[in-house]
Amino acid sequence: MSFPDISSLYQAKSILINAKESILEEWTGADVCSTILMRHEIDIEFFKVNYAGSVFDYFMGVVSGHMAIGDCPVIADLIDYLKNKELRADELFSLCTHFKRSVINATYRLGINDQTIFVSISHLFDQNFSGVLKLYTDTIYQKEQEAINASKAKEYFLSNMSHEIRTPLNAILGFVALLRDETTNPRYHQYLNIISNSGENLLHIINDILDFSKLRSGEFTIDPQPFNIHDEISHTMELFVPSANSKSITLTSFIDPSIPYELVADALRIKQIVGNFLSNAIKFSHHGGVIHVEAGCSNGMLSLSVGDDGVGIAPADQERIFDAFSQAQECITKTSGGTGLGLSICKQLAVHMGGTIELDSSPSKGSLFTLKIPVTVNTECSLSKFDVSMYENIRFALLNVGSEDHYKLDSLWKYWEHFGLEINHVDSVEGDFDLLIFLESSIDDTIRQTIIQRDIPAVVILDFLDDRYDSVAKIAPLTFPIYCTKLHTALSDVLGMNQLDSPQSEGTPGRHGFEGKVLVAEDNLANQELIKIILERYGLEYTIASNGKEAVKYYQTGHYDMVLMDEQMPYMNGNEATATILAYEETENRPHTPIVALTANVIKGARERSIQNGYDAFLGKPIVIKEIEQIFERYLKSASVLVSYPKIGEASRWPNIDMRHLESALMLETEQVEHLLGIYHKKMESSLAELKEAIERKDYDDIAFVSHAIKGSSANFRFEELHRLSSVIEESAHDKEAEFDFSEAYDVLLAEFTKRFE
Repeated sequence: MSFPDISSLYQAKSILINAKESILEEWTGADVCSTILMRHEIDIEFFKVNYAGSVFDYFMGVVSGHMAIGDCPVIADLIDYLKNKELRADELFSLCTHFKRSVINATYRLGINDQTIFVSISHLFDQNFSGVLKLYTDTIYQKEQEAINASKAKEYFLSNMSHEIRTPLNAILGFVALLRDETTNPRYHQYLNIISNSGENLLHIINDILDFSKLRSGEFTIDPQPFNIHDEISHTMELFVPSANSKSITLTSFIDPSIPYELVADALRIKQIVGNFLSNAIKFSHHGGVIHVEAGCSNGMLSLSVGDDGVGIAPADQERIFDAFSQAQECITKTSGGTGLGLSICKQLAVHMGGTIELDSSPSKGSLFTLKIPVTVNTECSLSKFDVSMYENIRFALLNVGSEDHYKLDSLWKYWEHFGLEINHVDSVEGDFDLLIFLESSIDDTIRQTIIQRDIPAVVILDFLDDRYDSVAKIAPLTFPIYCTKLHTALSDVLGMNQLDSPQSEGTPGRHGFEGKVLVAEDNLANQELIKIILERYGLEYTIASNGKEAVKYYQTGHYDMVLMDEQMPYMNGNEATATILAYEETENRPHTPIVALTANVIKGARERSIQNGYDAFLGKPIVIKEIEQIFERYLKSASVLVSYPKIGEASRWPNIDMRHLESALMLETEQVEHLLGIYHKKMESSLAELKEAIERKDYDDIAFVSHAIKGSSANFRFEELHRLSSVIEESAHDKEAEFDFSEAYDVLLAEFTKRFE
């Protein structure tokens, strides 16, 4: 490679050095350069003094022979500075090109231009730019590697921390479920329900952390699914009752009974937003204050509001409280605390769901936060949370209350007016009525004793749940917040309408069950047995199909009220079978039977794909009793069944397995769990042999298929490490990762299995 003669440029260097300021001014002042600098928030004067001037000095050092092209430390500093500014390669090229142009323009302006100087400047800049570009590329690559490594470390940390948190949380939820089944005290039932709902919400959040760790930074997905707003909001409110009670705050509510039973939206995010509203309302309300929650739905728009009579928010603060790390100035006290992230997250969640958050507030008068979210309404689902016909001939009486307590009954009046029920105001308990409703805070001991002694059927509205009426058979307590389910339960209890119709033997409790016949398409024997036991537990009939073809055949020749369809099966998978059933229904003009996807693929987006594939609902593995019960409630008629509770503490043939945890998680008896584990053990031995053969053949399709089956059945038995390992093998097989060591992964999987069943 020939180098040009730079002697002319060397002789002119002193002239160029004297013109340094004008050259730098022209360089950084060029429209293209100033635009790039401003785009990346680089102060032009700072850049000129700290970097441009040093680059010029370096260039003149190259001309003098003191510096090597591309090796000057100032270039490395400049690249490092620009790297942190996310400068693109084309922008770097523009900056370097305009530096060269400024120097060449100066030679013309100073009268030292000739052909040799022009060639020398161009050559030195081109050579130097090659070195700059290489350094820039290496630096960016290093940055990307650092980002990748940081992402891997973050995912590893989140996965491990989530696993460590979920393990004890699963045990907590399991034993809470066990206690809830064994206790008959209604107050303890309420406490256990609150613990259970809180734990399940935490479990949802932890699972979302795992999902988020697999997404690129900045991405967010909404998970719309069918839900019942009446249950979800009432559960959310109950979580905040203890906090409200600690400040003697009355929590009232009106959930419009006309809201359809089934809506489609992201219920978890909606509860997260409402929960934040409630938390703030309690935090900034005065002792003895009032918080009111209201829900309505009109024209596909769900509206949820939380109002309080607390400190309120000044107009100047009402916009910025939705910014990250911001709070209203009046609220920054030692007692309020907080990070200032809650409302910012809520607003982003609302926007992601296509909704808005509205605020109406005045200092010292309180605040009203309203969430408005578009929802899809299932108009075919006509279930009701309140059967008015049960009370048509009941004469209700309401004992008058003082004016200071009127607000406590506003919600009750709204429900009464909505259902068209008549209620008479009475000033005394000496009236002619079937059921008396009275407010505990508005009566004295004399009236209370009269109601108890005369054995008057009554519903007492309590500010806080206590045991003063536990031993009074004809008085049912009703605590705030009041909503349809709670009101219906209290009225039915005192009128004796909650007794089970079916006969029961002494000491045998009744359990909520269902009527109907279910078609189950599932190829895994252990999963088949588990589903059989669950269906029998709820009093349901069933037919088991081992693959998609069998499922279609059974469906065409029989009548079913629901189909549980595994997505991945031999011969014909669940998606194909579902499409065939839907086509058959259309051709034969047959009423639609709800089809529920049953799958171990529970990552974000799986639910949406299932709905797109024609399924009516989605159930993930491991099977969660509460979730499958909600599906039954949605599509099947209720009934009562006789059950016996799980037997605790019996010896197990599997000493390395936590049988108590499995019994409570699956809500099955010891013998049933033992039976299922025996089937699982036998099936796993066969599956592991098949997996080993597939790995030896390097048959990625078979590896993925077998590991998917292992993943699903292991999840049902809460063997989380087996589930995780088989999931990794499945994903690697799907991606045909030749560098992945399937044999080593198999050995680890086998060791985990053996450890439990040795």
